Amino acid sequence: MNIELLKEDVGRWGWVRSIYSRVIGRLGKHLGIHIYSIWTRPLVTNPPDTNLPPGISLQILDREILMAAFEDSELGLSCEFVESALARGDVAVGALDGTTLVAYDWSTFSAAPDHDGLWTKVNRPYRYGYNTFTRPKYRGKHISTAISFFSDTYFLERGYTERIGYVDISNLPSLSARKHRGEERIGFAGYVKWFGYRFTFRTPTVKQTGFELFAK
Repeated sequence: MNIELLKEDVGRWGWVRSIYSRVIGRLGKHLGIHIYSIWTRPLVTNPPDTNLPPGISLQILDREILMAAFEDSELGLSCEFVESALARGDVAVGALDGTTLVAYDWSTFSAAPDHDGLWTKVNRPYRYGYNTFTRPKYRGKHISTAISFFSDTYFLERGYTERIGYVDISNLPSLSARKHRGEERIGFAGYVKWFGYRFTFRTPTVKQTGFELFAK
């Protein structure tokens, strides 16, 4: 266990939440138990002011920007992932500092790859957001929140009225970000990996949205 990181987390989250996060993380790593909290919020036409840092702009990311991102390993975007996502019709919204991509958030109109060979899908009017990333030096500036609200108009014009996504219950920063942008936790979903088999589960409220983990 990294003591310095633990001290940092305790200073931000307190002892109970910091230890809880590590215990849950170890369950996933060593016992194959993965639990996600599912969050939703209605899309809005007039997003709140997110006070972006100077020089940061938001936009729907085109192929040219995404292709250039391959050369930056910090962004974690492979050619295979981007090509597959674009072929499915998925959309990426991003934040740029000048011409440098510093954060992104992907959304799908169909289904998106998850972990351990599983996929995730939802039903209309929910739009599913996945694969959200912000460069470490830009975190804590509410850029992901700004990206989330910026994309609302785009999806409302295409008939979607609700955003849905999930967070690993051990991911304290992401859980805090969901609360900050007014999302509501509606239940839980996840899977257990046991001797090569994957057993998925979801609570009843989550099932009503069509949120489903499945093997393709």
